[in-house]
Amino acid sequence: MTLKDVQSPTRMLGSLGDRLRRAVGHRDYTRFIVLSRSRTGSNMLISFLNSHPDILVEGEVLAKLNGRDHRDILARVYGKQPHHVKAKGFKVFYYHPQDGDPDSLLADLIGQRDLRVIHLKRRNILRTLISRKIAAAQDVWAVTTSTPTEIARRKAVRLSVEELEDGFRQTRAWEERGDAAFSGHRTVSIYYEDLVASPEASFETILGFLDLPYRPLETNHRRQNPEHLEDLVTNYGELKAAFAGTPWQDFFED
Repeated sequence: MTLKDVQSPTRMLGSLGDRLRRAVGHRDYTRFIVLSRSRTGSNMLISFLNSHPDILVEGEVLAKLNGRDHRDILARVYGKQPHHVKAKGFKVFYYHPQDGDPDSLLADLIGQRDLRVIHLKRRNILRTLISRKIAAAQDVWAVTTSTPTEIARRKAVRLSVEELEDGFRQTRAWEERGDAAFSGHRTVSIYYEDLVASPEASFETILGFLDLPYRPLETNHRRQNPEHLEDLVTNYGELKAAFAGTPWQDFFED
């Protein structure tokens, strides 16, 4: 053994202190949720946020409870965190948990007065509904740089007037309820279209909202359905004509 192999007492104590701090953790961080519905770019947004060294975001931890109490899951998510974590959050859809009581969960989230809310929306709800139909048909819910091209290209679905009407109204109702529910909290609305078109501006808004320094964020996620609407829906012309003159007609313009 050489002197090089022997750690100094100061170095050993410092290393031990680092391990203890990591083990003990801390609670002095910003708590937040990403509130949304499916097919609004939430996987992409979470991937971006997790590339920031000060942020830790979990996925749909409350999608299904499987007999658990949602309060126990919230206690774990917002428990002690490693000291590098300055903001901790998770993704929750308006209708979570799917096997429990969404109203009870919503009430408990509202009760956390220091909770911040990133409300992720998509301006074109038609593209949300198309994306949902394609994802269900393919069983592919996210596309990354490693997704095989042939999977990403298997598309074109048929939708009915009725399911679109229901989807438009339900999504708008969810969004409005979410805005109203968290009107007493610090909230920010982020739109998928802006996240794709000008990501840096969206990042600056979100990081400022979380009181974190700006830095470029990265993701390996990419747009799943960038094609024109008429290339994604086999009966597009029929649907566009059916919704002409309605509050939803602008969704049919690329």
